[in-house]
Amino acid sequence: MSTTLFISVLIPTLAVMLAGAFAALWWFRPSNLHVALLAFCYLALAAGFTFQATTLGLPDAFARFFSNLLLFVAVFLLCTALLIRGGRPVPTRALMACCAAAMVAFCWFLWVQPSFVARVTIVAWGIAGMLALAAMRLRRSKRRAAIDNLILLVIGLGAVYFVARPFLVIWFEAGGTATPDMTSSYWLLTYLTTFAYSLLIALTLLTAVALDVIRELQAESQTDPLSGLLNRRGFDLHAAALMLECEALKRPLVLVLADLDHFKKVNDRYGHDTGDRVIVSFARRLTSVGPAGLIAGRRGGEEFAVLLPLTNLQAGVLYAEAVRTAGPADWASGLKVTASFGVVERQAGETLEHMIGRADAALYQAKRDGRDRVRSGGKPVGGLRMFAG
Repeated sequence: MSTTLFISVLIPTLAVMLAGAFAALWWFRPSNLHVALLAFCYLALAAGFTFQATTLGLPDAFARFFSNLLLFVAVFLLCTALLIRGGRPVPTRALMACCAAAMVAFCWFLWVQPSFVARVTIVAWGIAGMLALAAMRLRRSKRRAAIDNLILLVIGLGAVYFVARPFLVIWFEAGGTATPDMTSSYWLLTYLTTFAYSLLIALTLLTAVALDVIRELQAESQTDPLSGLLNRRGFDLHAAALMLECEALKRPLVLVLADLDHFKKVNDRYGHDTGDRVIVSFARRLTSVGPAGLIAGRRGGEEFAVLLPLTNLQAGVLYAEAVRTAGPADWASGLKVTASFGVVERQAGETLEHMIGRADAALYQAKRDGRDRVRSGGKPVGGLRMFAG
């Protein structure tokens, strides 16, 4: 097998393999639309380079047309996938306008006024513009982990490469109007650099997708599927980190334990669907009235825990009262379900287990005092002895 044939087959083969890898990751997590787009991106890239290398029986000019059209489709899908992953709006019209303008100009210099240099310049700068547009949007993304910065760098390098690519034609004297032979130095360098860049961005994206899946699985393992709050394990892990931060910065921290009153009777009388709606409604209530940075979890059944940073005991009691006196627990039926609360402020060097023990004592004091009330540190809160009804 000649070197030229080997290189011309290498990129489509690699692209198909990468498309399969992204397709497998998407099959594992079907909700990740951007991963499916990456699979189609590399399929389009494989088809485009196949047309360029073999023409597939089409006239040469038509093979070039479809090859470059598929290349633009691949770049469009790549930019769209990256922006969706980064949580940025996709400038679909701008990207499509860039593709359309470049392809119209490409056709002109393919059939009307043939010029190889002009075609290379139009295609390369059209792709560079699309990559630059995606990079500018990604710079404003809230996701700026190390892998996100690496993706941004790789996209930027791609834009620079495609801006410089037309100058390779002049450097290697590829000619003004005639297409250079596939065995020329120009085509050899083009294929090798395209192969290197495709592999670089694919490995970067595969790493990013794999890290995304790991983060999603970690989040799922720490999240209660019904309430959307942290589960017991997730709450303990997040609480440990927050407590270390508050201790280092000497900031106050309050723990609130909440338990729905007579919740078993709700399930027995109204059914588990209503009970589930009560859980969901109460969880939303816990996170809607607290300060920024609170950590809320469902520790099991009808028991909930909330950590309030930068909050003292009085503010913690006011938070619990705001949750307690909110509207119906199930808006669909107007069902009012009460809850009891235990509130404690962290003492110097106190562990989470000790805080939970004190808050639990305060919670059971609220239960013994008649439920539907807030208790602090195991003692009644002065001025807040509020009874149901």
